[in-house]
Amino acid sequence: MSPQINHHLFIYHLDPKIYEEILSRRLPEIEIHSGDRPEDAAPYIEEADIFLAWKIPDDLLKRAKRLVWFASTAAGNEDLVRNPHLPKTVIVTKTTIYGEMMAEYVFAYLLYSIRNGLKHLEDQKKKAWDRVRPERLRGKVLGVLGLGSVGREIARRGKQFGMGVVGVRRTPEALENEDIDQIFGPKDLIKMIPLVDYLVVALPFTPETYHLLGEKELVLLKEGAILLNIGRGKTIDEEALIRVLKTGKIRAVLDVFETEPLPPESDLWDLENVIITPHVSGINLPEEICDAFVANYKRWLKGEPLVGLVDREKGY
Repeated sequence: MSPQINHHLFIYHLDPKIYEEILSRRLPEIEIHSGDRPEDAAPYIEEADIFLAWKIPDDLLKRAKRLVWFASTAAGNEDLVRNPHLPKTVIVTKTTIYGEMMAEYVFAYLLYSIRNGLKHLEDQKKKAWDRVRPERLRGKVLGVLGLGSVGREIARRGKQFGMGVVGVRRTPEALENEDIDQIFGPKDLIKMIPLVDYLVVALPFTPETYHLLGEKELVLLKEGAILLNIGRGKTIDEEALIRVLKTGKIRAVLDVFETEPLPPESDLWDLENVIITPHVSGINLPEEICDAFVANYKRWLKGEPLVGLVDREKGY
């Protein structure tokens, strides 16, 4: 795109003014408006050729006649790319800054588990001096299901801890990565699962990944293995997971669920071998998102490839 064109950016977000303030400083040459309600957007939506947003109501999307680029603040955009009101000509990019943050989440809970964090807290309350030998990450095998920007960062951190790292990718032959010892395709998932001590699910939700992990796959995990799901809840058959967890064979750290918020009646709440978090492994950080947007905007002006470009046929 030519820099002489007067671009109009609309920011639709829960904290719109924060983003508007940052980007107005960084990109004074473009017209920027923002809001978190349809009535805020109404006066500007028809002129906007760029959206920076997580979700936007269909009624507004229908009116975005000049829209060229939808810069999503989310990592997963399966609903957006299939929205019939988003023309096929519109470029969609996803935010790719979450890898580092989500890797921190994964290793925070792995370290908490292997260093007996919960036991030490309980012992502290009882004033009990009970020394228990911890485990080590070094030498263990980390499996990463989904090797996008998030999965690759988790693999990198695993290798830094001295772990063996294996992964599953839709096209295993298309990725060479020194941090990953072996890459499997989806058809070989059942070969990979028995190898791992910790399995991280960092998959997008697509028709192909729906319930990719069912009871047949989950029972292949080693005794004492830890399953961490930070991708999308529907990639795991939740009822099957509950059945396997109730056997006590494995543990789980779950940040995403088939229904969110997780219903109070779900058995997951009461299982002692489960840690539940409310979809917080990757949180929007305005400064970082704006940095990424500005860098991509400059690429866009120069006609260079955009970072985080979403393949709308694949959904990610």
